[in-house]
Amino acid sequence: MRARLKSTNSNFEEGGTFFRENGFLPLVMFMVSGFYEFAEELRTEAENAIKSELSRRSFLERAGFRMFMPLTVNIVTDQGAAALTIFKDGTIQLSMYLSSSPDSTIKADFETLIGLYHSRDRDQFVQAEREGRIKITSRSWKGQQAERKLRELLGY
Repeated sequence: MRARLKSTNSNFEEGGTFFRENGFLPLVMFMVSGFYEFAEELRTEAENAIKSELSRRSFLERAGFRMFMPLTVNIVTDQGAAALTIFKDGTIQLSMYLSSSPDSTIKADFETLIGLYHSRDRDQFVQAEREGRIKITSRSWKGQQAERKLRELLGY
């Protein structure tokens, strides 16, 4: 696992030991691994749901689904970032690097995102969105379709 960390500290040098020297390395590694564990959990659940849904659909409906793929969703939080790419067969690839051209993007602080994911409470989602703690945006028509599903996944 590789993670790129940036600091606003003017003494920070790429590849330096700023976090280790200041005792933050264990905290940073915990935060990063916590985010990626969550992203993997999200990937697994979404992949299983997509494959289950596809198995119940007719040939024409599956063909329609495949027309929209691949579809990429960037997830950006204060504790890490990743991209989920959904392929025609319903498999989902988790990448530790953001896509340069995502169809949808989720931006949220990690605590809000994980809380919404586990509670799936509509009122909490609406409040978090109103307060600016989560934002889901789309760059394409297929991204708008994905946005609807992402909102459902998070409780909207």
